[in-house]
Amino acid sequence: MDELDPSGSQHGESPAVRRYEPLVPAAVAFMAGILAADYLGGGRILWSSVALAAAAIWLVFYRSGSRERWLILPLMLVLAAAGAARYRATVEAPPDDIARFADVGQRLLTLEGIVVRSPEASAPPRDVFLPSTPYYVRSTWVLACEKARVGASWTESHGRVRVTVRQPMPENETAVPHLGDRVRIVGLLAPFGQPANPGTFDSARYFRRQGIRASFRTDHWEAVEIVQPGAERLRWFVGAVGRWAVRRLESLPSEEGRAVAAAILFGRRDQLDFDAGQTAGASDDAGRGPDVEKAFILTGTAHFLAVSGFNVGMAAAVVLILMRLLGVGPRVTAVLVSVVVLAYTLMTELEPPILRAAILVWILCLGWLCGRKPLRLNSLAASALIILLLRPGDLFTLSFQLSFLVVLGMFLLVGKVDRVVFRRRPDVERWAGPQGRRAPALRRYLRYTVALSLAASLVSLPLIAYQFHLVAWLAPVGTILLSPLVFGLMASGMALLALGWPVLGWLDLVAALPDALARAIVWVVTALARVPGGHFYTGSFSWPWLLLSYGLLAAWVWRERLGLSHRRLALLVLAAAAVFIWTGGHTAPRAARATFLAVGGGNTNLLELPNGRTILYDAGSSLSYTRAGEGTLAPALWALGIDRLDAVFLSHAHFDHFKDILPLVERFSVRRVFVPPTFLRRRLESDDDVIEKLLARGVRTEFFSAGDRLAGTGRVGLRALWPRTSASMTKTINDGSLVLSVTDRRRRLLLPGDVEAAAIDGLLTAAPRFRADAALWPHHGGGAEAVGRLVRRSGARVLVISAGRIFLPPPEPAWLVERGVVRYRTSDSGTVTLMLDPAGIRVETFLGGPAAAPVGAPPIRAVRPEGEDAADEPDAESVEE
Repeated sequence: MDELDPSGSQHGESPAVRRYEPLVPAAVAFMAGILAADYLGGGRILWSSVALAAAAIWLVFYRSGSRERWLILPLMLVLAAAGAARYRATVEAPPDDIARFADVGQRLLTLEGIVVRSPEASAPPRDVFLPSTPYYVRSTWVLACEKARVGASWTESHGRVRVTVRQPMPENETAVPHLGDRVRIVGLLAPFGQPANPGTFDSARYFRRQGIRASFRTDHWEAVEIVQPGAERLRWFVGAVGRWAVRRLESLPSEEGRAVAAAILFGRRDQLDFDAGQTAGASDDAGRGPDVEKAFILTGTAHFLAVSGFNVGMAAAVVLILMRLLGVGPRVTAVLVSVVVLAYTLMTELEPPILRAAILVWILCLGWLCGRKPLRLNSLAASALIILLLRPGDLFTLSFQLSFLVVLGMFLLVGKVDRVVFRRRPDVERWAGPQGRRAPALRRYLRYTVALSLAASLVSLPLIAYQFHLVAWLAPVGTILLSPLVFGLMASGMALLALGWPVLGWLDLVAALPDALARAIVWVVTALARVPGGHFYTGSFSWPWLLLSYGLLAAWVWRERLGLSHRRLALLVLAAAAVFIWTGGHTAPRAARATFLAVGGGNTNLLELPNGRTILYDAGSSLSYTRAGEGTLAPALWALGIDRLDAVFLSHAHFDHFKDILPLVERFSVRRVFVPPTFLRRRLESDDDVIEKLLARGVRTEFFSAGDRLAGTGRVGLRALWPRTSASMTKTINDGSLVLSVTDRRRRLLLPGDVEAAAIDGLLTAAPRFRADAALWPHHGGGAEAVGRLVRRSGARVLVISAGRIFLPPPEPAWLVERGVVRYRTSDSGTVTLMLDPAGIRVETFLGGPAAAPVGAPPIRAVRPEGEDAADEPDAESVEE
C-alpha cells in the first residue's frame, strides 16, 4: 500500500499536485443527511422535497453560469437530503408493521416469516455467578415477518423482529432454522424497552436504526417449526456456503483450534465458549478452556475475532502474494482477487463489515482491470456510499465506524507514524535503509507492520474508549505479534477449504497447520491478557473528548496545511491531557446520596458520601440479565461520575444480590468487600465460590455485623443493625441479610436486603428505638404486612422497591395511604436517587414518576416514630449487642 502524504499526494509526486476525489465530499454529505434525519426527525416525503428543492436551485445556478462555489452548496444539500430520505425510508414503519401488536406491551402471537440472520448461541460471561442450568444460554436470530396469527385468524404483517430462544442450539441440526428458511414460531412479542439507567445502551434505538422494531421471545425450540426449508433460494445458498465452510474446520484436531479458527475466519464467536451447551455454571471452571474472547477484548485485539475489512485484506493479500510469486499479471490477479473475496464474503453470510470491505476491494480491482490506479480515499468513499444506500442504519454501528476509521487512519497515518517511530525522512525512499538503500524484505515487513498497527490503534483508541471505557495500551503489541499468525491461519484455512478433501488422503496434514496457528494465537493473547496493567478502564471519556481526540489527530495529519509546528501540536496534546485529568473523576455531593439502579428482580444500590467516598450495597440483577454487570451497572456508574468503589457490601448469598460483583471488581478497582457472618452458611456452593474468587483477585473480604461501623465516612454514619441473635440463623437465607443504617445529619436511610417477617420482627425487638426517613423495601416489594410494621416503627416516608415489571401487581397495602408513604418502583421510575438533605428527603427519578420531593418543592418532613420523644432521637442508632 502506497503512502499518502498529508498534502494529498502519493509518494513520488509533487506535493503541489492535488488529487480530485469528488466522492469524498459526496459521502460526507450523505452521512450528514442520515445524521440529520435521525436526530432532527422528519419523514421521507419532507426530506425528498428538500432534495428536489435543492436540485432546482442547483439547476438555476448552473444555467445562470454561476461560479463553482455557488454550485457546490446546493449539490451538497441534495446529497444530504437524499441520505436523510433514504434513511427515513428504512426506519419508518409500514402500515402493517408487526411491531404494532406490541404497542401496549407483551403479546402472545404466532409469527411466520423468513430467517434473515442465522441463529447463534451466546453464553453468560464467566465472571458472573448464576445457577447451574443451560437456561442462561441464548440463541438469537432475525426474522422477516410475513404474517401473524392473533387469536384464531392470520393477518398479513411485515417488519423484522429479533428472535430469542432461551435454550442452547439443539443437537439435531435439522431442528435449527437456517438462513432463507420459512419458519413458524409461537412466543411473546414485545417492544424494546427504553433505558432505565443513565449511561445504559439504548437497544431500542439501535435496533430501530437497523429496521428492527420489536423482539420476540420463546423458551423452547419446540415452539419453532420449519415450514419451508430454503424458501428464499439466494439466502439459503449463502447460508449453505457458510455452513459448509464452518464444517470444514471440524477436521482440526483440537476443540480450541476449531473455535478460534471459526471465530477469526468466519466471525463465529459463539463457538469460543467451549461448553456453551453444557450445564456447568459460570462458578464452575472445571474442564473449561481459557476465556479466549475476554482475553482478546482486554488486549485490544478483538477485531481479529470480528469478520471485518482486516479479514478481507488478509484473504486478498494471500492471493496477491501467491500471484506475485507465480509472476501473474495485474489484470488476472485482479480477477482472481475479486473471485476469492466474493467466495469469502459468501462464507461469512454477507456480514455487513465483510461486505463493506469487499466492495472496497472490488472497486480497487476494477481500477486495476481498467489500467488505472485507484484513488484510495475516493474508493473508500464509494464503498461507504454503496453500503449506506443499501443499509443507511449501518452508519450508527460500531463495526461501520471502526472499519472505515481504521482504513482511513491507515491511509493517512502510516507515513506519519513511520517518520516518528523510525525517524525516516520524507525524501527517503519508502521503507529504505541507510544511505537510501532498500531495506531487506524482513525489515520492511516489520517496519510496515509496526507502523500499520500503531496507526490502526491510534485511530481506533478514542472510539473504543468512548464506547467501552477500555484503554488497552498493549493493542499495538498484540496486533504486531498476532498479524503474522493470523495471516498464516488465513492462508492455511483457505488451503484447507480448497485442498483438504478427504479423498486426497492428506486432510490431517492440511488441518494440522491451522490448528497449531490457532492454538499459538490463544497462547499469545492469554499471555498478553495476564500482563499487569496491560489495560485499564476509564469512565470520564465522553463524546466531547472523542471529538477533541479526532480533532487532534486531524491536526497532526494536516499539520503542514494548518501551519502548526511540532512544538505547538505537542503543547495542544499536553494541555488536553491535563484538562482531562483535572476535570475527570467523581464530584462529591453536598449530602449523602443513595442511587437505586433499575436492575429488574435484583438489587444494586450506590451510596455517595460528602467526603468523596463511594460505596455499593449489593451488586446483583435479574438472573435473566446475564450481562448486567458490563451492560448496565458499569455504564450507569460511569455516567454518574464513579470511577472507583471504596467498598462493597453484599447483603446475603442470593445470586440476584451478588452475581455481578466480579465485573465491577475489575472495572472499579474494588479492594474491600463486606459480608454478614451469615453469608458462609455452607448451604450453597456459590457463597464459598464468590469469596474464593474475590480473594483470588486481591480483594479484602471481611465480616460486617450488627454494631459494626464503617470508618472513613466523615460525618456520615454507616452502621449494621442486623444480623444478630438466633432469628438471623434460620434456614431462610433472606433473614440473615445485612441491614445497614446510613445517617447524615438527622436523616436516615435503611437498607434491609431481603429480610422477611421473622427478621423484621427480630430487628424491631432488638432495636426498638431506631428510625428511618427512607428505606429500601426488602425482598423486592414482598411481605407487605411485615414491611408495614417496619414503616410504622421507623417512621419512613419514602420507600423504594428494586424489582422488575409484573403483569398483575398486588393491591397497594392500606398503610401506604394511611401514613402518607410514597413508594417508588425501579421498573416504573428507572433509577431512583434519594438525597439525605437536612430539610428532608429529595427524590429524583430517571424515567419520571410520582414526585415525592422534586427539587425546588417543599421536601418531605420525617415523621417521628411512634412512642418516641425528642430525648431519644440522638441515641436512635445506639443498638446494644
